[in-house]
Amino acid sequence: MPASGAPWNAASVAPYVAGAMPAYELIEDRNAVYTETNAVSMIVENCWNGGVVVGAPRSVNAKDVVGVSGQQTLNGKSIGSGKSEDPFATLAWLANLLAERSRDLTAGMVVITGSLIPTFSIEPGDRAVFAVDGLGEAVLEIA
Repeated sequence: MPASGAPWNAASVAPYVAGAMPAYELIEDRNAVYTETNAVSMIVENCWNGGVVVGAPRSVNAKDVVGVSGQQTLNGKSIGSGKSEDPFATLAWLANLLAERSRDLTAGMVVITGSLIPTFSIEPGDRAVFAVDGLGEAVLEIA
């Protein structure tokens, strides 16, 4: 998605999307007190990102992922669920932001477009499964 293609919208980014997959962003919150944390600062610094765990990619179009449901289990117990908004619109927002800085999104980049579930903690021995309707699962097992 070249910067020269801006302005982007949800429809115009669609041909550039190779696929979608369930994913986890791994965070290291350094034992933060969430009620005292400045969210804007965290976003700007991307300070808590510790990596990403992804499921297998699937070819999709917007109707496959807008409003899709996701369910989170931890050690076989349900701990959260939610619905997506419009990940194509989020991708367009990101592409436009990068275009303002003369930067492209290139083939092979993985873009995390939002969260369907609240943040939760994991411990050694845990098995977390995030299942997204129509997209499959992302599985995380902690040794």
